[in-house]
Amino acid sequence: MNRRLLTLVVMVITVSFMVGSSLCYSAEPIKIAGIFALTGRAAHIGTAQKDAVLLAIDEANQQGGINGRMLEMVMEDTESNPTKAVMALKKILESQDVVAIIGPTLTGTAMAMRGFIEKEKIPAFMHSGGDVILKAPLDKKDPNSMPKWTFKSPYKAADAMGKICQYMNKHGIKKIGFVYSNEGFGKDGLRNVKVQAPKYGVEIVAQEAFQPKDIDMTAQLTRINAKGVDAIIAWTVGPAMGIIAKNIKQLGIKAPLFECHGAGDPIFWKVAGESGEGVMMPSTKIVVGDQLPDSDIQKKKVLDYVKAYQTKFNREPGTMVAYGADAAFIIIDAIKKVGPDRAKIRDAIENTTGYVGISGIYNISPQDHNGLSMDDIVMIKATKGGWKLLD
Repeated sequence: MNRRLLTLVVMVITVSFMVGSSLCYSAEPIKIAGIFALTGRAAHIGTAQKDAVLLAIDEANQQGGINGRMLEMVMEDTESNPTKAVMALKKILESQDVVAIIGPTLTGTAMAMRGFIEKEKIPAFMHSGGDVILKAPLDKKDPNSMPKWTFKSPYKAADAMGKICQYMNKHGIKKIGFVYSNEGFGKDGLRNVKVQAPKYGVEIVAQEAFQPKDIDMTAQLTRINAKGVDAIIAWTVGPAMGIIAKNIKQLGIKAPLFECHGAGDPIFWKVAGESGEGVMMPSTKIVVGDQLPDSDIQKKKVLDYVKAYQTKFNREPGTMVAYGADAAFIIIDAIKKVGPDRAKIRDAIENTTGYVGISGIYNISPQDHNGLSMDDIVMIKATKGGWKLLD
């Protein structure tokens, strides 16, 4: 072969390789829907969860994606509103070919979306705190119409409540008052405290509700305090977390305050200020990773993730970040195993066992679309602008 012909052959091979590579990397991305509360009263939660999901997707894409296909998140804002959440879901499903859904943020929006998700047969890993999204039948007339395509990354609200009551039992707290937001998440909390408190010898002697947009709860807290309670549990998210802490301090109430499993977040200090000092709550380990014993199987993963989050977003992650991260990582793992097929992804998620996540060790099954237990939860105390791991 003469030199001229050899040069031509090399050029043809080179061009073919370049074209082939271009075609390989220009494959359509695998799309995942992200439906979060990016505005409205739960924006601080939804934004943190969105960032957590983006971090997981970026990590997968930096490793080459899945079989040469990049992952892409198609995002919509629920505006912290159930009606807007349904509109956001319909918009994505009608305009985009997505293989899974991550979100939404609030229990009420999740309940509004469930029926459409089941009808479309698309796996959804929700970040909502209430257990009702997994336990309530889709059809009130049919108790067996349980959700098949819906999963939940935050641990069960019943277990979070149980963790609080267990701690109270250990520390001699016997009589409590319960104050809650009069919407999906708060009502779910009321159901759970009525079940969990008696198990640990804790008596509910007062219960009070408030509306999600209320800006003062002194009347409710005054009535609770008049019952001579040993402690108060507040079950809400958003600004109300801080309002209640401030009202308790203003009223001079000495009973310790416990808040829900969404309170362990930087926003808590922003809304509560110095009134947040001493408030206790159940949490994921993400906010106390450096306080965990070296024997903790989650410690390295938690610390590595916290470092990555801090580097990318230049801020501290809260407990809600853990829920977003785990939902994303488990879905991505499922796609790696079975490809971009909705039904196969659903099945793969449902068969997740022994998965060491940020929130805990996930053992998901057909009977349990959450997979976490009370053992995955820690109790923490708000102190000096940060968090202390409690015994």
